[in-house]
Amino acid sequence: MKRLDDQSGRLIDYSADISQLEAFYQKQYELIRSGNTDLATFELVMLGNTLDFIQMVRLSFGIELDGDEKSVNVFDEVLDAFKRGIANKNVFDIAQSKIAEKAASYLGFLVIANIGGEWTDTMEGAAVSVKGRKAFVYDFVKQYLSGNADTSVTEYYKDIKIIR
Repeated sequence: MKRLDDQSGRLIDYSADISQLEAFYQKQYELIRSGNTDLATFELVMLGNTLDFIQMVRLSFGIELDGDEKSVNVFDEVLDAFKRGIANKNVFDIAQSKIAEKAASYLGFLVIANIGGEWTDTMEGAAVSVKGRKAFVYDFVKQYLSGNADTSVTEYYKDIKIIR
């Protein structure tokens, strides 16, 4: 089995379109399955969750999300629809945490793709680190879905953007 000699084969190109990211993820997954386990990074897991969320939204709502900053407003509407489903008890409790996990990954993806930063795995949970400040996207999404967030997704994103 051939190991990668440099970091370039494992770096995620956040400017790539979704089909390119899906192909990259599939390639990494195959390499991991063939024993190249050093490619199984936290960042790759978050990309997988992001791609799962994009597919979930495509199947549930017929909406195509991408990494463009214009998607923030669409994402806000999608998350609001999930929040209404949770409030109306149309979403099972077990699904709520999966939706939050996948949606937070997508939110982090949008931040990294458009603002910059990197994924950080902390004791408090997954965060996106932008200029040394951590945005705990999972906590925000979980609070938002439960109706306990003080701000919209769009406003939260703009607050992170100010850090830049």
